[in-house]
Amino acid sequence: MCVLPDGETTHYFIRGELQLPVIDADLDVFAWSVWASLSAPNMKMTVEHWEDPERAGLPPMFGWLSNWLMPYDPPTTNLAVNVHTRAPGTVPLIQLDPSIDHPLVREQVDGITIHRVAELNRLLLAG
Repeated sequence: MCVLPDGETTHYFIRGELQLPVIDADLDVFAWSVWASLSAPNMKMTVEHWEDPERAGLPPMFGWLSNWLMPYDPPTTNLAVNVHTRAPGTVPLIQLDPSIDHPLVREQVDGITIHRVAELNRLLLAG
């Protein structure tokens, strides 16, 4: 979690895992480690239940993707997401709004091939 005061405003972020299903290999998912913004009430609820073994049962929380994942155009910042808490010790799952027309959203909904995983790896290493 991250709290950033900015004058009279405070911004709240949580790190999570944005998974892309891999559809043609033994590898189940390709995962991005990303940040999502949360509202103050949702951050408060997250903090209150951080060590709660039942926190995976909390409802999804709305937020905004706060990373620009460079292989994607247009930028990925500010895509609408739902943050799903999981058991303590496991980072939240970040689910993009499936109604958004964006390449990253399509990859999360439809999945990617192992060749796309290799392409992402090549692009990231060339960075």
